[in-house]
Amino acid sequence: MIEKFLAFSEKKSAVHFVIPEDTSLTSPIAYSDIDNALSAMGVGHYYQYQSNIDEITAAINNGDITSFNNVMIAQCLDAQLVVHMQDDEMKASMTVTGAYGGHPVRGPEIIQALTENSITKGVKKEALKVLLLKGKDLAPGETYSDVIAIGREAVEGQDTQFEALVPNIHERVLQPQETDDGHVDMRDLGNVISVKQNTPLMRRIPATQGTSGKTITGKIITATPGTDTPFQVYPGSSISPTDPNLLIADIDGTPLINKSGVGIDNLLTLKTVNATSGHVSFEGSIFIQQDIESGMKVTATGSITVGGFIENAEVTAKHDITVMHGIIGRPVQDGEPLTCIVSSEGTITSKLAQNAHLMAHKDIHITLHANHCLIESLGSIFVIDKAERNGTISGGNLIANGAIKTANLGIEGGAYTKVQAFHDFETQKEGLHLLQKQINEVKTQLIKISNIQMEQQPSELAEKILRSKEKSEQDLQVLGSKLQREQITFNNGLKDNTVFVTNKIFPRVDVQFNTHHLVTKREYSPSKISYSGYEIDVEPIMIKKK
Repeated sequence: MIEKFLAFSEKKSAVHFVIPEDTSLTSPIAYSDIDNALSAMGVGHYYQYQSNIDEITAAINNGDITSFNNVMIAQCLDAQLVVHMQDDEMKASMTVTGAYGGHPVRGPEIIQALTENSITKGVKKEALKVLLLKGKDLAPGETYSDVIAIGREAVEGQDTQFEALVPNIHERVLQPQETDDGHVDMRDLGNVISVKQNTPLMRRIPATQGTSGKTITGKIITATPGTDTPFQVYPGSSISPTDPNLLIADIDGTPLINKSGVGIDNLLTLKTVNATSGHVSFEGSIFIQQDIESGMKVTATGSITVGGFIENAEVTAKHDITVMHGIIGRPVQDGEPLTCIVSSEGTITSKLAQNAHLMAHKDIHITLHANHCLIESLGSIFVIDKAERNGTISGGNLIANGAIKTANLGIEGGAYTKVQAFHDFETQKEGLHLLQKQINEVKTQLIKISNIQMEQQPSELAEKILRSKEKSEQDLQVLGSKLQREQITFNNGLKDNTVFVTNKIFPRVDVQFNTHHLVTKREYSPSKISYSGYEIDVEPIMIKKK
């Protein structure tokens, strides 16, 4: 009965609800009645305007349909295309909706959609082909989406790289020399590392400009060039006269490898340091093939390399100290100073340390364990092997301005252990407060100057006030830039200067950041202990097998 109220448009592209003259519809109907009628007319696949149909069926059932004459209830619709583009114009996807009785998606329509959205670069032609094919098989209203264009990211320039061309003595500590019979001699550092004049020391790989990128609309993304850093020329080396990116040795001696340069130092080679040799003080570097024995003192203006142990001795170097086997002192009572003291203005590298006081301006690397030691570093402290599976801190006190990393922190049933990372926190925080105070003072000065009635001042005084204003504005800019740099450094410190444990944290470990303490009362799995500036947080971590 409802069919006589449904009429095609002129081209049969739509169906309207039409009320013929002198016709009434008194029987109640449901949405399904109209749906069935549309199917009977052969247009069940047309798009149905559900809200219109709902209103019509409600009006019929209420006995009033006069206001719904000639209302569209179904329409033939072609497939629809919609393009979704990211705000940064680096990626776009396209969604096709299956046709409701109309024609499926066609190639020219896809091209038009790309043109309307100004998508000219990074177009994925294969994705468009798939979109076109799948669009033909979509049921009415069914959708299919795919990424159809991807921009090209800019490739940032690489900073200057420096490649050492001579061996690094630090790596020998982690790689004992193999003997002819296949065994490993833990005391053997191999041959003394030395170079002759004109030996190539370091290769400088210049910074690159990077490669610009492009959005899918063709906009250029400018790449940030790498930072170009020159060689830092240390005594005993110079830049090759034939190659500006090559550093060569000026004299014979021991290479001291730094981040962006290599120095050459005089070398004193000794078999051992004991009561027979006496204390040793040398202007240059020292290589000791075996041990520094108890009670001895060794001082060098260069580096010190020890093939065996430092045993209850005092060792001081201007540069790095490398100990093949270990640094061992004798136990002392609580409160007594440790008697084995190793101090370096560079790095300290050793297999192990026990009952010793280690101090370094740079990082301290210990491979196996640090037991009952006082270890202080203006850099970071690492008590861990290359595979990050071994390395234990137990007892003693470790203080680092940077991070502390180990495999095991504390030991089961062992002594009270204390570690403190980011020791420089309070100093940096005070520095930020001081800079902000200075900025506020300059701003106050500028406000006072702005309140001066310049036209009422004598010309000479007015000129002085203007000069004072210019200087204050310059000071404000300099202080603002400095505060921004220091704030970035401070924030990076909070992020990077953590206590990182790859295996286990045991009870009776006191972790300190600033004035805050965390004393462990249970075991922890691999964790990163960090500091927000207000509280200490222990975060479980996943360790990848190496």
